[in-house]
Formats: sequence, structure tokens, C-alpha cells
Amino acid sequence: MPESIAPVYMRLAQLLGDEGAKPVSSAAIGTSPLEFQKSPFEDMLSKAIDSLDGVSKQEIRSNELIESYLKGDAELSDVMVETSKLSVMVQLAVTTINTAVTTFKEITQMQV
Repeated sequence: MPESIAPVYMRLAQLLGDEGAKPVSSAAIGTSPLEFQKSPFEDMLSKAIDSLDGVSKQEIRSNELIESYLKGDAELSDVMVETSKLSVMVQLAVTTINTAVTTFKEITQMQV
């Protein structure tokens, strides 16, 4: 079961701006097992936090580009592209967090 998470995580990391993420090919799906350093939950949580740092860095880049545009040093098209990237990254992060919270609630309410 954890093997199927690897391609999804790698794609998510790429979308959120994780520079260390390796490209995902269709041949790699389901072929490489995950290697956990600690516990699977702790590793995934730390990767999620790192991905949120990527969203924060994108926000800083967008804000800097907006300031450059206001000074006349940047093009409007560049500003629009960066803010659109930020918007998609934030939407993905919010959706991912909401899904994780819902899943956690469901797990904690399971009867043993």
C-alpha cells in the first residue's frame, strides 16, 4: 500500500516547488518502494511541512515581483504568471491539508 504513495508525493512535491524532487515518469509509478527514515507518518508530515515552505517562498517571490512592477522594473505578464502559480499552490496546499485533517478524523473515530 505505501508504494502507491511515492509517485503522488513526488508529483505533489514538484507542484509545490520542492527543488529536490525527482521527475515522475509513468514507468516509475508503483515500482519503487518508499524508504522511511523514522515512521511513515512523521516522514510524510515533515515532507508536507517542507512543501509548505515552498509555498511561502513562492509568496515571497510573487510579492517581490509585484513591488518590482510597481517600481516599473517588471512586466505585468510576469507578475500575473507568478501570482497564478501562487494561487494554484495555495489551493493545492489547502485542499491537501483539508483532506489530511478529514482522513485523520476518520482514523481517530474508527472503532477497534
